[in-house]
Amino acid sequence: MIYLDNAATTQPASCLQTLFAQYCTESWHNPSAMYLPAVQAEQKLDAARTLLKNIIHAQEAIFTSCGTEGSNTVIFNGWQKRGSTKRHFITSAYEHPCVYECFRQLEQQGHRVDFVKAGKSGIISPEAVAELVCEDTALVAIMHVNNETGAVNDICAIADAVKVKNPQTLFYADGVQAFLRVPFDMMASKVDYYTASAHKVHGLKGTGILFFKKGTPLKAYLLGGGQENTLRSGTENTFGILAFAEAAHDFLQNHAQKLAHMAQLKHMLCTTLMQAKGAYCITPECSAPHILNMAFEGMRGEVLLHLLEKDGICIATGSACSSKKRSFRVHESVGLSPALAECAVRFSFCPDNTPEEIQYTAQKTIAALQKFQGFIRR
Repeated sequence: MIYLDNAATTQPASCLQTLFAQYCTESWHNPSAMYLPAVQAEQKLDAARTLLKNIIHAQEAIFTSCGTEGSNTVIFNGWQKRGSTKRHFITSAYEHPCVYECFRQLEQQGHRVDFVKAGKSGIISPEAVAELVCEDTALVAIMHVNNETGAVNDICAIADAVKVKNPQTLFYADGVQAFLRVPFDMMASKVDYYTASAHKVHGLKGTGILFFKKGTPLKAYLLGGGQENTLRSGTENTFGILAFAEAAHDFLQNHAQKLAHMAQLKHMLCTTLMQAKGAYCITPECSAPHILNMAFEGMRGEVLLHLLEKDGICIATGSACSSKKRSFRVHESVGLSPALAECAVRFSFCPDNTPEEIQYTAQKTIAALQKFQGFIRR
């Protein structure tokens, strides 16, 4: 099988097998307990937190169950409430559903929300966001890397522009697709909150992290025993957290070469597929190295996905998190027609993919297009 859906999830790093054996015999204790093995488990958890914080120079961090939980925590509990007064919020029209749907919920609660569109450039401009900031803007949320198109937003410039307009406005960036793949220094930026997810970087599903700056008005979203410095109750997923740190450490080995390798594979596939009839590259020039989003006129994305699946190739039509309620919101926000958006597919890479896999994928994609393009019933 050729797996090219690494934006959906990644294969766990092989080093986690040894870690799991160690966990099962030595580190399985509840880190909130008070006897020595539990204290040692807590120390390992804190070491994992420090390692992950240091990657982006974050001041504080709490562990969560996933990127969705982190986003919900910030959007509902990461800004200053003023009694029953309704506030103003800004986000983009192409955010991941875990962000977009939260702001729709805030709208239903009576708050004002502006949704910025990227337009054909595929990128959210700092000026477009800053223009909407007002005295009552509580929170701005703009994703770092779009999970479908791979577009990289300059969140540092956007946060700067927001803070110039209103220093009291908080800024959140969903970093799930960017973490370890796009450079980011949180300390040097004006970004207040940033999230990442373990299973996107060869860790395990069920573990995420919410980075934040000291002094932010973050309140607990899950209540209970007061774990994570009272900000996220629930017994910590110790192995998931240790695996997150181990996978991140492993990913950082020969890091520059891995990023360059993925970018090369992406360029190779895009260059070949652009020769196909009706080919359209949705991914903008400023994009993450691991995501390539394309459309082929006359070939529905879902059909191409299943044709390639028969050849042992796994790709996607969009976000796996919204596959149960498919929409073309992201592609329409970057100016694609509904007809072309329906033809979109996403290829996403990891360091273990090979040029031979890309050549085979290109060959089979072009063969499928030549045989079925324009003949599929809508």
